[in-house]
Order: sequence, then C-alpha cells, then structure tokens
Amino acid sequence: MSLSSREYKVMLHAERFVGDKAACRSAVERFWQHVGTVLQATDIDTRAGLDVQKDNKQRNVFFLDTDEQDLYHGSDLVFRMRRPLRSRKDWKATLKFRHGDRLLAEAQDFDLRKRGDDEPKFEEDVKVNPPVGTPRFWALFSRSVEAEFDPQHMPATVGECLAPYTEIRKASLPAPETPVLTVAGLHVVEHVYEDGWIRLSQDVEAECALILWWKEGELLKPIAAEFSFRFPLQDGEADIKVVRRAWAALKTLFASPWVDPAGPTKTALAYGSADV
Repeated sequence: MSLSSREYKVMLHAERFVGDKAACRSAVERFWQHVGTVLQATDIDTRAGLDVQKDNKQRNVFFLDTDEQDLYHGSDLVFRMRRPLRSRKDWKATLKFRHGDRLLAEAQDFDLRKRGDDEPKFEEDVKVNPPVGTPRFWALFSRSVEAEFDPQHMPATVGECLAPYTEIRKASLPAPETPVLTVAGLHVVEHVYEDGWIRLSQDVEAECALILWWKEGELLKPIAAEFSFRFPLQDGEADIKVVRRAWAALKTLFASPWVDPAGPTKTALAYGSADV
C-alpha cells in the first residue's frame, strides 16, 4: 500500500489562544495572517482562511488503553475515540499503528472485518526535531482504520477495542480480556480550524489545519495547539519542487514566534511521552 499523503506539523504556543470563543477566533485569524506574511517573504502563497464552522470539526476526544498503556508502549498502537460535540450518535474509533520505520508501518495490513466506505489510510507525518543549528527532519508513518461503536456498548477490554478489526500483526498484544480505561483520564474538546491553503506549485496546494485542545470543563485555556499542512502523494511520490517548497515552508514556520519548538504533541500530552 503506497503512502497517500505527507503532513507537516508544528506545535504552537497554546497560551496565544487563551480566552472565550471570540478571543480564540481572533487569535486564529492573527495566526493565519502571520503565516501568509512569513511565507510570502519566501515566495510561497497562501489563500482562503482558517474556519471552524463545521459541526463535525468540533469534537469530543479521548484515548483508550490498558492501565500500563500496553497497546501504545508495547504494540505501537493508538486507539482513539471521537465524535462531534453534543452528538448522541456512534463514536468513531480509530486504530492507528505509528512507527518511525516506514517498512514496519507498511507491513501492517489490519482492516475492518466488515468493510464500509472508509478505506485504510497509510500516511506520513513530518515534524521538526530542533537540534542546535538547522532543524532536522523527523517522520512517523501510520496505518489507520476507523470503526464505529454504539455509545451504549463502549469497549471495556482490549478484545472489545480490537474486535472490529482483522488480525493485527503484533505478537506483543495484551490479552483480550485486559481492561481498558481512558488514557490519563483525559477527555478533550477539540476544534479544527481549516479551509486555508498553501500553494506549493501551480498544481499542488497543501490543505492547512489548526487544531486546538481543551480539557473538558476548562474551555478558556487550551492545552495544545497544532498547525499542519498536508498534500496528497501519487503512488507514494511527489514532485521534487513541491517537496522542497514544503520543507522551506516548514523551516520558515518553525522560526515563527507562534511556534513552540519544545511543545509536546497532542498524543504526547495524552500518553505522557515526548516520542510522538
């Protein structure tokens, strides 16, 4: 299975988005204006803007794992539950294998037992590893598949979490009867601001997203802010000029005062690990 997309990510200073909805929206607008200004200085254009009007982009999020986080730490698996705010419909469950080794991620072939409209995804996430001097490239590869869970029958064990999926190629999976719980007791309110674009060539634009996380019940002070831009790959490949411009955009954004070079990723916040 070929990589379908490459996504570049930077963590932002979450405190810049503190305040009520109006203050937060204003901060998002200022950030997008800043992105346009700094990228224009390197001859990279942006268009449109970041918006959060879509109901399905305002969501509740939490992760499930064993008490010792065996799925994540022992099997490189993330099990995430997500659904729109105030919804009473099914939860979307994403099972994701993440690893720095592309061949290991590519070897995963788990799928839904009952196939629906959603195809498995094989994607690359690119982050900046901040050494002394020039930023370096850091990539994670992931295969993910979405299932649905009735809110009246939520998974309580590893076996119930993995039941919708075909056999997973991990010998280190915990026993099926092992109980699962919400990772770190963290329940998140997530807003995704999107519809902004970065032009990487005449034919290729990268879709942008700004994701904010708040703890449930604490909606004035976000705990995470992430900006990303993604472009599709053709059979796992991309034009070299597009890749160079994307890297130039990432390096430019990394130097921005909005970016928190040491900021933990969203997954790291949940799992207490700075490796993801």
